[in-house]
Amino acid sequence: MAKDYEKIAREVIAGVGGADNITDVMHCVTRLRFFLKDEAKADTPAVEQISGVLGVIVQGGQYQVIIGNDVTDAFSAVESALGCNTSAEAVRPAQEPKNPVVASLKTLTGTITPVIGMLGAAGILKGLVSLLSTVGVLAADSGAYLVLNALGDSLFYFFPVILGFSAGNKLGGNPFIPAIIGGALVYPSVVSAVGGESLSFFGIPLVLMNYTCSVFPIIVAALLCSVVEKQLNRVLPASTRMILTPFITIAVVGAVTFLAVGPVVTALANLVSTVVLTVYGFSPALTGLLIGAFWQLLVVFGLHWGLIPIVVNNIAVNGSDPLMLMLAVSILCQAGAALGVALKARKGSEDKEAAIAATISALFGVTEPTLYSFTLKYRRVLVASCIGGGIAGAVMGIMGATFYGTAGGVFGFMGAISPQGIDISFYAYVIAFAIAVLGTAALIWVLGYKNKEA
Repeated sequence: MAKDYEKIAREVIAGVGGADNITDVMHCVTRLRFFLKDEAKADTPAVEQISGVLGVIVQGGQYQVIIGNDVTDAFSAVESALGCNTSAEAVRPAQEPKNPVVASLKTLTGTITPVIGMLGAAGILKGLVSLLSTVGVLAADSGAYLVLNALGDSLFYFFPVILGFSAGNKLGGNPFIPAIIGGALVYPSVVSAVGGESLSFFGIPLVLMNYTCSVFPIIVAALLCSVVEKQLNRVLPASTRMILTPFITIAVVGAVTFLAVGPVVTALANLVSTVVLTVYGFSPALTGLLIGAFWQLLVVFGLHWGLIPIVVNNIAVNGSDPLMLMLAVSILCQAGAALGVALKARKGSEDKEAAIAATISALFGVTEPTLYSFTLKYRRVLVASCIGGGIAGAVMGIMGATFYGTAGGVFGFMGAISPQGIDISFYAYVIAFAIAVLGTAALIWVLGYKNKEA
């Protein structure tokens, strides 16, 4: 039966305290993310009982209402109910959280979430091109290879431009300003000057770095842009703002980005990445076991945003990341959990119908329907998924596999294909798929998923 999204929107808005209690709302892949004036006014038990709502998570200054794959339709209905017609980023100006950690997580979430799907698409395309080239269908010197390879690489190469626009949009400023600065970071003559003769900016030594595929420098630059832009709009005459505000912001923040922000932030990002990979290098099997078993629980509490930017940065800069494969394994074990429930549930039962839909959803990389309908509801499903994901993750670590894209589920096969051709990582993903999906499903089939089952 088709969902009544207008009804869902009205009930959710009423449940979170009404339109007057909402300062900002956006959505990610499966959740409506509300920023409320007073979270105490929200009636969480009532919201959880709304037909079409899978659950509620309150963390990081966000009141998150889990909808599922059709969150875009629900968000459009919320926009309409609030009398707005904007992008998926914000319905009305947000009151930024005072906690700097919460504010940082909000910025990262709002900046990276809109491009996660594009990262997955680019990874699939790159994997497909590599596969076709490996099997001899596509010659490396052909026009088709040139075009398809460029389409797959363009997002990563021009990442600073795209993230600059996304961050600018999230921070409420003119998104084209940080996008222009991002464009300067990957400007051909700038890239070609990296590693060349020493240069200066009006006498100040200029440390040029290759910012193609970079993540963090442009996000910090976008934050500076939003601050400078707001201050300029306060002091400049209205008649001059259209030209002078972007001119001064681009010139000042752009120069600061090249002179200080870029080198410093890149060094810090590299340091954090080194630390994370050092921990992985200490025991790949243990790292895979822990990430494969518990990653989805981190997602539930929003704690995954501490690692996601690092993983994305590694893939964008280095072309691959070993941790991403373990995250993908965690998604697969949720597909296995839903499949196990679908096989075990009685024919015609509500659980069986929901589990079949959740299996399909998880196989395409969206796990919330499984998490909130079964994994967090039934202890045996949680235990089975943790065991399946942990074993598969440990195997990935032992095999030394790495990932070349960000796509999950069945599309992960493409992300596991190296640009040089099929290697151990692809075979590792095949094994992970079997362990996480079929192994987890088998555990649930044997143990049952309800406590009363034998």
